[in-house]
Amino acid sequence: MRGSLAAMAETFDQLIPFPELPARGVGAQMIGRAAAVLVDIPVDHGPGGWRVADSTDHAARSARSFLRSDLDDLEEALAGEEARVKISLAGPLTLAVGLHLRAGEAILADESALTDVTVSLAEGVSQLIAELQRRMPKVTWILQIDEPSAPAVLSGTIPTQSGLYRHSAMAGSTAVRLWRTVTSECGHVEMGMHCCGTPIPWALARQAGFSTLWCEVTPSLDLDRVAEWVESGGHLGMGVVDTMKVGDIPPIDHLIDRVLWLARGLKIDPALLGSGFLTPACGLAGWSRHDAAEVCRAVRRAGDLVDEQLVSR
Repeated sequence: MRGSLAAMAETFDQLIPFPELPARGVGAQMIGRAAAVLVDIPVDHGPGGWRVADSTDHAARSARSFLRSDLDDLEEALAGEEARVKISLAGPLTLAVGLHLRAGEAILADESALTDVTVSLAEGVSQLIAELQRRMPKVTWILQIDEPSAPAVLSGTIPTQSGLYRHSAMAGSTAVRLWRTVTSECGHVEMGMHCCGTPIPWALARQAGFSTLWCEVTPSLDLDRVAEWVESGGHLGMGVVDTMKVGDIPPIDHLIDRVLWLARGLKIDPALLGSGFLTPACGLAGWSRHDAAEVCRAVRRAGDLVDEQLVSR
């Protein structure tokens, strides 16, 4: 973790992402990190994945150990310096798919359990933010809620445990309520959502109080919704590298072209995109350390250059 933190701090000095490093095991992956902050809800990990349990098992204890160790490394790496750091956790909709009831069905199937888990997540996030602010008071924290499963949950395409049926589509008002449960516990910390699925719930994210939305820049983007988001003051995290193409590092000019294509399509003042961020589209799990560092440097360089072009247009 220390090497990854140093690389992130050097490359993205204006907003340092706090890595997950999922190759270490299930406890260090997205659902494992979220499970590590749950309050008063024991979980374990079995053949069917993460589930609510009577007591924690080795995987759950490892998840907490990874998080604690990573926070120690982060504190040491920052060494009391001022910085802006983005920490990410799975959101309630994605946790509802990745965490299961004792019988094996996803939490998504039980409204009461879903509410309990979301409240637990919110309390855990609140405690985590309070600890981070206490340990690193000079750091400005940004919380990223990862919701790759949100589009499928909202459209009713998540299969049941048997695979024979689909869970009912979640009402938008329910999603907003769940997200607000988490965002309301985070005080004045800036909150953003990352969604790499489609369609992206732009309007619901705004209602839930998110100030930033990270997404992949692709031709399938709903440009009208993006324009509304940016013009209403929302920040945009622009994923310009397809991370599913492991090891494929696009030329910097290609990354810039994707942002300029977006600016042209939105038909708004291009300078409004200057408040956004260039990022890989999703995580870099499966990438070698060398390639991950190279693609991050390419994204950073493209971000520096594209700002100049957006302002001059």
